[in-house]
Amino acid sequence: MALRVALGLPKWTPNIMLMKIAGQEALSEKIKRLAAQFFIRQLANGTQSLIINYPYQLSLSINSIYDQNFKPSIKLIKKDEVLMANLFADLDTSTDHIIAFPDTLFSRNNFCEIHLSDFSFQNKAHPVFLIKDLFEEAVSKEFYDYHIIATYASKSHSFTSIAGTSNLQSFVYRIHPINSIFTAEALAICQALDELSVTDKNLLLLTDSYSVL
Repeated sequence: MALRVALGLPKWTPNIMLMKIAGQEALSEKIKRLAAQFFIRQLANGTQSLIINYPYQLSLSINSIYDQNFKPSIKLIKKDEVLMANLFADLDTSTDHIIAFPDTLFSRNNFCEIHLSDFSFQNKAHPVFLIKDLFEEAVSKEFYDYHIIATYASKSHSFTSIAGTSNLQSFVYRIHPINSIFTAEALAICQALDELSVTDKNLLLLTDSYSVL
């Protein structure tokens, strides 16, 4: 109201128009900028455990600040740019280690079923030969027309790696060792959807990561 009076505008002037006339940024952009500043400062001020314990939130937050060409997608003040650069330096990494989630995850009208213990081959108490037979039986009965993809991830003190395979092709990548095994397993699935999926075919994704499922 004070702005409307000061600018001589009628009281029904919309907020967004009022702020534009007054030279103020739109509220949504301000919220976005403040959220980014909060995220950067929380990390840059030594809350390093956030990176280890919450890698998924970290990747989402960084992806909201940088676009797929590793350029800032929102305007950062100089202080925040310096904090972000110092953070990457402390982690011995850079913006080119940012991995954008594949378009496959969002471009389809997907229906997803997660089977944690629905099939007898998922019982690890069975001997290996029986699991193999039960798996082949389940595939032939339940998933005979599916494109089957298996993913895997591993982590040691020095390396973190992801892999995926189908009957058509495979991939193996080494990713930055800062990534947790949870992040690696999740990324393996994302990468498999991006690289190994087949158009217009249902997918059966196999992973041993219970936490990701």
